[in-house]
Amino acid sequence: MSSVSFVSLGCAKNLVDTEVMIAKLGAAGYELAPEAESADTIVINTCAFIDPAQSESTDTILEHAQRKRRGQQIVVAGCLAQRYGEQLQALIPEIDGIVGTGAYGSIVELLDDVHAGKKPIRLDFEAEPEHDFLPRLITTPRATAYLKVAEGCDHPCTFCIIPQLRGKFRSRSEESILKEARALAAGGTKELILIAQDTSMYGRDRGARRGGLAQLLESLHDVDGLEWIRLLYLYPATVDRELIDAMANLPKVCKYMDMPLQHAHPDVLRRMLRPSNGERYLEIVNEFRERVPGITMRSTFIVGFPGETEEHVSYLEEWIGRAELDRVGFFEYSAQDGTPGATLEGAVNAKERRRRLVRLREAQRRASERARARRIGSTVRVLVEERRRLRKSDPFRAALGGADAWVGRSQGEAPGVDGGIFFAGEAEVGSFVDITLDGHGPFDFYGHVGEL
Repeated sequence: MSSVSFVSLGCAKNLVDTEVMIAKLGAAGYELAPEAESADTIVINTCAFIDPAQSESTDTILEHAQRKRRGQQIVVAGCLAQRYGEQLQALIPEIDGIVGTGAYGSIVELLDDVHAGKKPIRLDFEAEPEHDFLPRLITTPRATAYLKVAEGCDHPCTFCIIPQLRGKFRSRSEESILKEARALAAGGTKELILIAQDTSMYGRDRGARRGGLAQLLESLHDVDGLEWIRLLYLYPATVDRELIDAMANLPKVCKYMDMPLQHAHPDVLRRMLRPSNGERYLEIVNEFRERVPGITMRSTFIVGFPGETEEHVSYLEEWIGRAELDRVGFFEYSAQDGTPGATLEGAVNAKERRRRLVRLREAQRRASERARARRIGSTVRVLVEERRRLRKSDPFRAALGGADAWVGRSQGEAPGVDGGIFFAGEAEVGSFVDITLDGHGPFDFYGHVGEL
C-alpha cells in the first residue's frame, strides 16, 4: 500500500483543499503517513498571496527536495503551483508533479501519472467548483470544520493576485453545500465556518441579485447538530441588509463579522480599486452593531500601499479610533508581479512602511483595549477546545488558581486568529460551557464557569 504525507500552508481555503485531497487518496487506497520522511509521496499545498507566504512555501519545497530519498515522490499543489508551476518543476527537478488550485480534485489521477514517471502538470480551472467534497478528513480541532461556499474572485483589487490563482468567482450550489454540511454535522461538527474569497457575494453569479448568502444561512440553520455557523471574509460592497438581518435573527449564526477593508482613506481605496470610503465603512460597522447587539468585529488593513501619504496614515489612524473594532490585522504592502499595484508610482520604502505599521498597531491596541474592556462581566457560551498546562509566566495562572486550564472560544473568537478564553473547572473537549469573563490580556480572556 502506497503512503502519502501532506504539508498544508496558507489560509483555511487551502486547508479545505488539503482535506479533500487526503480523503480522495484515502478512498483510493492510499495510507496517510504522519511523517513526511516515511511517506512514499509528499504533497505540499502552498500559498502565494504575499511575499512571506511565497518564501515559506518555497523554503518548504526546497527543504523536502533536499531530504528526498530514492523512490520518493514530491507533488506541489496550491497557489504557488498555480502561479509558477512550470518554472518550479524546471528549477527544482526533485518535483514529480504539479497540481493547481482548480485541479486538486483530480489528485488521484495525478498521482497515478506521477507513479508512471510522467511528471504531470495540471493547472486548468474547473468550470464549476462542484466536484465531490465528500468524504473529507477533517484536520481542525474536534467539533469545528470549514466549509468552502465558493471559489475564485471577480474583484479587481490592484494589490491582489488571487483572481489569477483561483479563477473567477464561482458559487457552489446550495444543494452541494447542504449535503456537505449535513455530513459534517453527522460526523460531530458543531461549529461550521463558511469561507470564500468573498463570502457575502455567494449566489450572485447564480442569479441572486441580493440575499444569496442570507438564503443559504437560513437553509444551513435547519441542519440538525450544528450549533454555530460562522462567516469569514465578507466584502463591503456585497454585504446587504438581508445578510445583516440573517445574522440578527438566526440564533445559530455567530455574532461575528470579519470584513477585510484594507484601508479607509478614499484616495488609497481608489488606487486599490476598492469600493467606497471610510465614512461608508463606518456606516456599515454601525449598522451591524445596531442590528446585531454584542457583535465582535474584525478587519485587516494594508500599510504602505504605493501613493500612501502621511495624511492618509493619519486619516486611517483616526478612523481606527472611531471604529473601535475588536481586532485588526495589519500587513505591509507586498508588490506582486502581474498586479496593477506593482506598476504604480509612489512606492513607500521598507523603513517607512514599518514605522507606519507600528504606529497603526498602537492605535488599534488602544481601540482593542476599549473593546475588550466592554466584554468584562458578560457571560458567553464557549466551545471547549483543549486542556492546557500553564507556565509560571502565563498571566492567567494566578487568576485561575492553578497550572491547569481549559481553553475555548466564544462566538467572538474565530480559530487561529483571535485568541481564546481560559477557565478552570470541569469541562470536556467539544462541549459548550457558559463562562463569565473576569479579565483579559492582550489577546485572550479568562473567566469562571457561570450561567447565561
